[in-house]
Parts: sequence; C-alpha cells; structure tokens
Amino acid sequence: MSDVTSPRAKLVEMLWQLKKIYDKQGDKGVRYIHFNTLLNDPAYRKELIDQAVVSSNPDIRELGVGLLTINTDGPLTQGRHDRTLGAVNPDVAETVGYKIASAKPPQRSMKMRLVAIIGVLLIGVIVAAIFSKDLEQAFAGTQIVSGSLRGEQIWTNDKTWILEGTVYVEAGARLVIEAGTTVKGRPGSALLVTRDASILARGTALAPIVFTSSALAGKRQAGDWGGIVMLGNAPVNTADAQIEGLVAGDTRGMFGGTDASDNCGVLEYARIEFAGFEVYANNELNGLTLGGCGSKTIVRNVQVHRALDDGIEVFGGNVDLRHILITGAADDSLDWDMGWTGRVQFLQIQQYAGVGDNGLEADNREGNYQAEPVSEPTLYNVTLLGMNSREKYQRAMTLRRGTGGHFNNMVIAGFSGEAIDIKDSETVARIQEGKMSFGGLLIADIAADGKHYFAEEIGGHDDDGGFDEAAYFSQYASLGTSPQFLKVTQSESEPDYRVAASSPAKNNAVAVPQGEFWDEAANYRGAMRPGVGSSWTDGWTAFPLN
Repeated sequence: MSDVTSPRAKLVEMLWQLKKIYDKQGDKGVRYIHFNTLLNDPAYRKELIDQAVVSSNPDIRELGVGLLTINTDGPLTQGRHDRTLGAVNPDVAETVGYKIASAKPPQRSMKMRLVAIIGVLLIGVIVAAIFSKDLEQAFAGTQIVSGSLRGEQIWTNDKTWILEGTVYVEAGARLVIEAGTTVKGRPGSALLVTRDASILARGTALAPIVFTSSALAGKRQAGDWGGIVMLGNAPVNTADAQIEGLVAGDTRGMFGGTDASDNCGVLEYARIEFAGFEVYANNELNGLTLGGCGSKTIVRNVQVHRALDDGIEVFGGNVDLRHILITGAADDSLDWDMGWTGRVQFLQIQQYAGVGDNGLEADNREGNYQAEPVSEPTLYNVTLLGMNSREKYQRAMTLRRGTGGHFNNMVIAGFSGEAIDIKDSETVARIQEGKMSFGGLLIADIAADGKHYFAEEIGGHDDDGGFDEAAYFSQYASLGTSPQFLKVTQSESEPDYRVAASSPAKNNAVAVPQGEFWDEAANYRGAMRPGVGSSWTDGWTAFPLN
C-alpha cells in the first residue's frame, strides 16, 4: 500500500474520525451522523464541520478546526474502484465503497490462480454480508432498489426489498407492493412517491406489509432510515411547498395543487418501523409523511412504530386516516399543518416514557396563521395515551398557529404535563369562528398528581390572550374519571388498549356523522369499543424494542 495520503483521503479519514467520536460521545445538537450523506452532500458536511468547530467537546472541536482547513466542495465518493485514497483506513474505504490497491502478487500457476480467485469471491460474499449487517443480502431472495422508478413496478412478497438512498417513484409511475412483503431501508434511504405518481401497498391483517430497518433485529433503532413520503396535488396553504428532509430545489419534493380528490395511492395494513432519518442537522423525515394528498388517497390500518421525528405528519390536503396506531414517536405522534382538512376515525396513540412531546401537535401555517385553507380536520374515536412519565413534560394535545379542528369522542390519559394547550389568540379565535370544536372528551390521570389537567398561564406564561382552558373544557369533558383500561400499567412491548365493558367511555359520546367513511356504530369515546374481546390492532401490529 502506498505511503502517500491524498488530500481527499485525509479528508475522508478525518470525517470518519469525527463520526466515530460523535457516535461514542455525542454532542449537543447532533444526534447521529450519517456517513454516506456526510461524504456526498457538501452542505450537510459544511454544517456539521461548522458545528464541530464551536463544540464544547475538545476532541470534536480539534477535528472541526482541522476539517475546516481541508474541506472541499462536491461529493467525495467516485465508485468502488477509485484508487486515489492512498493510505486511507480500510474501515473507511469499505464504508464509502472504495477498493484499496495492494502489492502485485507473485506469479502462480493457472490452477492456483483459479483457486485463489474462487476463494476471494467466496470471502467477498461473506465480508459483504458482514458489512451489510444482514446475511440475507448475500444470498438470493433480496433485491436492492435505488434511484428512480418508472412505469409499473411490482415488489413481490417472495423477496426482501432493500432501499438504497432515496428511492423516487417518478411522475406517471405506479409502485405495487404485494401483501406480506418486507421492505428494508438502509441508512440514508427513504421511499418517496412524487405527486404525479402512486403507490398500491395493500396488505392484509394476516399478511401486513412491513417497512423496517435493514439492521439486524436487536440492533435497530429510531432513525435507521427515512420512512415513506407520499405527495399529491390537493390544496395546501403554502405556495411552492416542498417536503422537509430533501434537498432544496429538487422539484420531486414539491407538493400541493387544486385537485381536492387527488389520489396519492393506497397504504393499508402496513407497519413502518424505526424510520425518521436525519437528512440534515435538525431536518428529518417522519415515519409517514403525507403532503398534499387528496380524498381518494387511502391510508388505513397503518402502524408507525419508533419514529425518530413525528410518527405521521400531514402537510395540507384532505387525506383521511382510519385505524391508525402510532407508538413510541420521538417527537409528536400526529402532526399537521399547511391547511389539512381530512377526517380521522379510530386513532390510537401511545407516547413512551421520556420519549416524544405531544400526542397531537397542530398548526395552520408557521409565519402566517391566517393562511387559507385553514387546517381543520375532523376527528372521532381517538385515544391519546401516555405512560405516566415523570422524565419529560409531555402534552396530549398542542393546538397553535391558527389551526382549527373538530375533536370528538376522545380518551386522554397518562400525560406528565397537561391534557390540552391552546396557544395563540388566532387559534382561540377559531372557536368563535366555528372552525374548532370539542365534544365527548374523557380526561384522566394528568400531571404528577394525576389531577392537574390544564396548566396555569399567568403573566409571562400566558400564550393565548388569557384563554382559560380549564373553564372552557369543563363544558365538554369528563375530568378525573378513569377510562378503566384492562391493563392499568401499559408496557411498550405488550400494550393492551382495550377498556372494560363497564368503562365510562361508553357514555356521553357525540353522535358520529353519517357517510361512507364513518362508522356510525362507534357510539363511544376512545379508539376501542368498551368490553370488546379483540381489537382492530390485533394480528398485524408489532412492538419491537429494537
């Protein structure tokens, strides 16, 4: 191996050292460094180097200063047979996909060389499997997918489909995923359905479609990959809207239009696990992101589990959600803004202890609270469940920035902070305008003593023009009445969201609207019918720790 290290090789080596220190020691403001993105995205690389220069960690700061002087524009990878790295660390070379030159072997007979070649090939298969952390990628039965998909693509359930980088279902294309198929995302990957494309991912209760991390079970974690993005042409209240987490200016990330009935596709009986990849510092994709999807889009019987950012975030449009389970989101479970006006029925949320912020976080539009159309979804049969965590201040609902919404037949329990916080006078005004309403709420076990349902907002803590949540919600909520969960103390791995047949959730429910979307027989509060023997989450959901 050469003793001369090229400037580019030195840069890659130092970036690798920086990643390893971050992985081991961490630092404020940076949760995880995705190395391939660091090499190929100059903006991401510069941002992290700038942060390292001012880090309080002396090791990170020293590396940051050194990197600042040798950093360069443009990607640093050029394919597996690039030999310009010189004396780069072999671990780095393997990570970024380089082949390292070696000394010329001695002359051998043809037979010996043939045996050596076969041996090297076999070793290469084993090494590749080890480095991919997934042995099945070394054998038949898997298919790696990258780049753009065009025409009609069918992902069959006899293979495991591996996402490499951002996979775009391009305009005019249709992706069909068979029931029972497993799709695994490698670090830095995501599946993005552009606004003139569609997806048909229809699993069944016995054969759900599973989108998960490519890491081995037991080593998976939130943020291993980027999740699913579905974009459409339905109205949003932001001009030239572009989805978070993608490179600015890439038109494939744009969404919104004038077609309220736009169809982004079908996502049914599907699990999305360990998603929410950090594309840039503090800029993440969610488990499931819906941007400008219209009323013909079908999203039902979907679980999002252990997302690094939000479980589901809806940007405008009027897509409906039905039978949705969100567990262990590291930020908010369901988040919306940009004028979403869809419908929701049967939503079960579980916020884990010390993880995540709000069960629901709702906005109209940041920077313009009066933007039209106003966010105004209609929700029935919702359970927002915390785990009595004292590790972190968690709210069941935060409604702000001029959002509207109609919230009916809800059970709210187990949050360490408060049940509902309405922020901003523009949001309070939605009540007078008829764009926000509540009915059939059951609220219990909130705050440290289980009895403080709404925070006092006095003086500088007043964020809503003096609106009194406690007085207002006393008209629409049963306060302090236990919903009688069958499992009093919920677990992360074996939750049971059912309530007893004697639960007060069966009383004082608001009548469900008529219409094809609504289940009018759900005349109870919460996501589960009181006294039911089995629930709609049975069979197709799962709750792996890692």
